[in-house]
Amino acid sequence: MAPTLARPSLSGVQFILSSPTTTCAATSVVTRAIAARSFSTTRSARDSVSIPPDSPNYIKVPEPPQSSEVRHPFVKGHLPIPRSIFPKKGVPEKVQSGYVNRIAPKSAAELAGLPPKSKQESWRRKMAEARRQSLEAGLQGLWQRKVKRDQKQAKESKARYLANKRAAQAPERLDEVFTRATIRESTAKNTFVPLDPEAFVKAEEARIKHAEKEAMKSEARRDAVVQLYVASKNFIVDEKELEEHVNKHFTEKIHNAGLWESGRSIWDSQKNPISMRELRNEFSGFNDRVTATTSAAVKTTVRQKNVAEELTGGKL
Repeated sequence: MAPTLARPSLSGVQFILSSPTTTCAATSVVTRAIAARSFSTTRSARDSVSIPPDSPNYIKVPEPPQSSEVRHPFVKGHLPIPRSIFPKKGVPEKVQSGYVNRIAPKSAAELAGLPPKSKQESWRRKMAEARRQSLEAGLQGLWQRKVKRDQKQAKESKARYLANKRAAQAPERLDEVFTRATIRESTAKNTFVPLDPEAFVKAEEARIKHAEKEAMKSEARRDAVVQLYVASKNFIVDEKELEEHVNKHFTEKIHNAGLWESGRSIWDSQKNPISMRELRNEFSGFNDRVTATTSAAVKTTVRQKNVAEELTGGKL
């Protein structure tokens, strides 16, 4: 077993420190002896934790051996919400005289003034009378509590309303006036936004315009549905038609056109893309082609189709 470390005696330390002939060497020896610690490389919590001056633990305050704090035990669950037995307005019937006698009437023998026939009947009459008195006292107490609670709530509500009203109508505080940023009069006039006198008229116009846009969108959706319905007659619905279309379009001779069938691309089987010259001619109404798409006959046909679509209510 390893020998224990020598520790200085408290009486000897106190004597050395209180002695007027204490030298620096003796003081340093005692200090080193007091500061002697165990042979460990782990820093203690006191060395690693630094308590700031703003912490309440910076100054050690002695605590009593028994705390005077009263800690209430935690109660599980919750209290049920009491049922409202009185109406919100008016004096209820339950607090009026004669209510208890109507809901808990006495027996015919008791009303006739006949004495009880036995001790058990006497005890029953006594218990019934006690229940009537308890019921009446309970109803009166609940009613008085409700009246006081309503008066307290009304008083607090009125006081809160008056306080809010005074705060809303109170003049500006001096601290706000003195600390407010300075705004020049010219700047205030230039940045002031007056109320628009025609705000409601503009809002009504905007509402009408929005309704027109929504009607146009609805009409466009309806036309799209009708156009889809008309185009559904050309939809592929079985495998036989799908196979015919695949064999027709996915072939090496699909672009063959002309007398010699020498087409190699889609521009050979169909017309060339429109050029800037053709766009300019179409805009001016002039075209040198034999089958002009901007001729009067073509335009008339397009107009007739549009009129027919408007009359029938759908795409053609």
